[in-house]
Amino acid sequence: MSHRVSVEVCVSSVAGALAAAQAGADTIEVCAWPGAGGVTPSFGLLNTLQEKARVRKRVLVRPRPGGFHYSAEERQVLLRDVMMSGIGDKECGIVTGALDAHDLPDVELIKAVQLAAAGRELTFHRAIDHSRDPLRAVEMLGLLGVQRVLTSGGAPDAAAGGHVLRNMVERAQGRIAVAAAGSVRGHNVVGIVERTGVREVHFSADRPWHPAAGTGDPAHDPDVIDSVLNALAKAGLR
Repeated sequence: MSHRVSVEVCVSSVAGALAAAQAGADTIEVCAWPGAGGVTPSFGLLNTLQEKARVRKRVLVRPRPGGFHYSAEERQVLLRDVMMSGIGDKECGIVTGALDAHDLPDVELIKAVQLAAAGRELTFHRAIDHSRDPLRAVEMLGLLGVQRVLTSGGAPDAAAGGHVLRNMVERAQGRIAVAAAGSVRGHNVVGIVERTGVREVHFSADRPWHPAAGTGDPAHDPDVIDSVLNALAKAGLR
């Protein structure tokens, strides 16, 4: 295997973003409240990262933690956040997702997001892992023109979902990029890539935050980023 694997680090602070950029990550996904699976970050954080972090950015747009079936009001919040995220950064990608009443991708909302994003890259996030048919979901998203999907193959983590991830890559037929997510680390990243054929991996390097630490800024672990990048480089994948 000789293709280059792109590395994305999920960050929720300026310090985490700068650490990811310095380590050599290709992209960062910016979010808030990672302990709840991530929600839309503040405009202040995005704007600061536009100035400080010299790395390509994607922003998570998720109006609340929990499931992926949204009310009319939540859909309005989501769409307005998509539009706001492009202020000052017309290259900032969008990471979002929603399911319809049949637990398949919410086509109506996806089309609305594409309009609000004004041509920026769209990633359908791990809502796909809660869909009733991830393979059909990949086909639907590819036909809609969604550029990328973030997934663990419907399993708790990418290593466990390897078989489905491979099937998703094959079903995508190059129309949509499949990025492996879920407990990707230095010790397993090469195996995940080799078993599935993905060309992108996504992970967080934030340590769990504890109130006793006395800070609201999650502690990031640069060793996690370095271990993933080094493992890929040794395998000839960087």
